[in-house]
Amino acid sequence: MGLTGPGPADRGRTPLEERLREVMAAPLARIVAPDRRVRPPGTVVDRWKVPEEDRSALAEWGLPTDLVMRPEFQHATEPLLVPNVAGEHERRLIAGDQRLYHLGWWGAHDRTPKMGAVAGDGRVLAVRDAPVTAADVHPDLRRVYADLYQPAVAFLNSSIARLVELAWRWRSAVAILRELHLQEPHYSRPEEEHDAHLTRVEAGERIVLARAAEIDPAIDPDDPRALWVALITDPGC
Repeated sequence: MGLTGPGPADRGRTPLEERLREVMAAPLARIVAPDRRVRPPGTVVDRWKVPEEDRSALAEWGLPTDLVMRPEFQHATEPLLVPNVAGEHERRLIAGDQRLYHLGWWGAHDRTPKMGAVAGDGRVLAVRDAPVTAADVHPDLRRVYADLYQPAVAFLNSSIARLVELAWRWRSAVAILRELHLQEPHYSRPEEEHDAHLTRVEAGERIVLARAAEIDPAIDPDDPRALWVALITDPGC
């Protein structure tokens, strides 16, 4: 049996792929939800030692509150986060005497890294208390994950302003990607329908990844270890 075409309910709707392109390119004012944003106190962020563009982005747009990402801005004017420069990977990103402004958490579980903006240049890094290694998994799984190393410091964005823009665009895009995932054919359907659905999901993810790399050229859309790439391509998004 061949692939099924759109049903009557689908006719007249904007294709999901086109909707993805729209939210990844629309002015932020059109996609920011005022009732779903949190912003740091203006009297505090104005004194942070980061570029003016970054302070302005936080003051105007803030970060969304209804993603896995959890914004929670420090109220101190001096940077509070101390990086654990545990090895070569971490040293490539930050020096041991540098400090970061606490912006919140990258995810929701108990091993979630904190999001921090480096004082001075405003780069956004994911900061853990210590690297995650095989010693942190169940003893029965340590041989399987013998090479596991999630660094204590990882790259997120080259500026706070780019984090802000990507967070809001991702908030809109992830809802559309979920719609794509929900269109998965019934398990009894022919294999070619499942293959076509997977191809469509991957194409949607590529739309988001390509735009993410345009917004922040420091993001490598082909690096599965990059935190934004892992988030966008997560099948459970």
